[in-house]
Amino acid sequence: MKKCLLMAVALLVCCVPLRSDAAPFSPKPNQTEPREPHWQLFLDDHIIARSTGFQRVLHQPQPRGVVLEGDKPWERRGVTPLYVGRRKDGRLECYYRAHGPGEPLTGYAVSKDGLEWEKPNLGLVPYRDSKENNLAPCNQPWNLGQFGNVRDPAMQFAVCVGSRPRWRSRFYFGSEAPDIMNDPDWLGKFVESEGIRPGPHNNLEFWDDIHQEWVGMRQAPNHPPTRCAGRYASPDLKNWTLDHYLYPDAHDSTDPRYFDEVYGLNAIHIEGMVMGFVAWFIGDRTHPNPNLYEQPMGVPNTDEGLIGKAVSKGTMEVRLVVSRDGAKTWDRTVSREAWIPHGKEQHSYDRMVHLNAAPVRMGDEDWFYGSGYDGDHCSGRDYYHDRGKSNIRGTLYTQKHNRYVSLTAGNTNQILITKPLKVTGKTLQLNVDGSRGLVKVAIGIDKWMRHKTGQWPFKAKLPHWMVEDRWERTHLEKGFHFDDCKPVLVDSIEHNVEWKEAKLESLLGKTVRLYILVQDADLYGFRFK
Repeated sequence: MKKCLLMAVALLVCCVPLRSDAAPFSPKPNQTEPREPHWQLFLDDHIIARSTGFQRVLHQPQPRGVVLEGDKPWERRGVTPLYVGRRKDGRLECYYRAHGPGEPLTGYAVSKDGLEWEKPNLGLVPYRDSKENNLAPCNQPWNLGQFGNVRDPAMQFAVCVGSRPRWRSRFYFGSEAPDIMNDPDWLGKFVESEGIRPGPHNNLEFWDDIHQEWVGMRQAPNHPPTRCAGRYASPDLKNWTLDHYLYPDAHDSTDPRYFDEVYGLNAIHIEGMVMGFVAWFIGDRTHPNPNLYEQPMGVPNTDEGLIGKAVSKGTMEVRLVVSRDGAKTWDRTVSREAWIPHGKEQHSYDRMVHLNAAPVRMGDEDWFYGSGYDGDHCSGRDYYHDRGKSNIRGTLYTQKHNRYVSLTAGNTNQILITKPLKVTGKTLQLNVDGSRGLVKVAIGIDKWMRHKTGQWPFKAKLPHWMVEDRWERTHLEKGFHFDDCKPVLVDSIEHNVEWKEAKLESLLGKTVRLYILVQDADLYGFRFK
């Protein structure tokens, strides 16, 4: 009991401001070259004003199996990938949590192809009186430039360095990922923030420029009936708050056999929004809740106290959520089904699935490194007579870039009309699969009109969802009608839309609506470039 209470108190202390006179530690104003323009993806209805007859389809990535095993004494229980990125020499590198006896450590591996990994002898961290190992002297780096909404070139990467307890580790910022293999002075290239982590597994994930604060999402200390994810936030990395959460809602299952809970959440800032990879726990509450920390084997603990005190048998899958206000609220449009489902068999390597690392771009694909557990949550000796605790392995899932969700139309033409948006580039690109049908795009500008016969005593706008009225009047701009668009018949993650004579450049800076006609095709997103 004492151990669990101390764990809960330690987590709750993290929610209390640590200093009131702390100076801000925030990114400087934009000092970098313009980024690639954002894609508008259809994980929610953020940009959609009107649509007809589409089916929103969640596309599950392809499982590539186990790619990283725990085969060292300090990895006795397995490994969890935390960060995968590309080194200067072209190889990939992986920082991972090494689950062994005692407190987890950080391991390091490199790979030429992202499939086969080697664990170099770094000679940096002592383990049982020897430095002959691949243990890293820092926790996972985080690419704040690519996935954290940080534009300051001096703060593109964050690492956490410090001694135990781990939630007292400090943040360091640098312009590039540390080269711990070749540079003994790698930490000298980083600037210490004097800030601390708010919890043992909490790292910075992004800078929220809406509310001017750093944010990290993880499981939050909470009371039943369910676990939840919490938004840890700080303007200066010293004063932390935890006051926004992601819970299951009234539409999620409370059936004891399939009890829905949010086990945790990892977030990345991409395409102008925050995407959350939710570790969705499906608990089996028909079983007793054995507490492996306190109770003898097989003796149930029914105390439903703070998380860390009551545990349950169950599986875990990954679901997607989206936020457009810095992770304070979440859109769950596509979260009602698994994006990465768990294995169905009792001994599946992916009976529980979890994602910690941000995706790695490999050609026209995104590669997602996660962890797979070969058993249910808390399913060691208390549920199986012939096994101990579950083994944890590094797993890989691949998907074409930005193809999380599509709006899919059948053989009947359907039309999507966007909300008003400004033309910010000379080219319109689609992420689209028109290989079995076709897609066309028209562009319109909202216009005032009067009744054709003068019967309306007022001025009105032609409804934007009407391509043309009964008198063939339309919002569509000359040269940008559907008949002017060259049909899109290809499968491409960035196809340039063309019109027969008109150029999109002529509409630069204007506020328009896109009218997208889809027939037997999948539409994933669009952008101006």
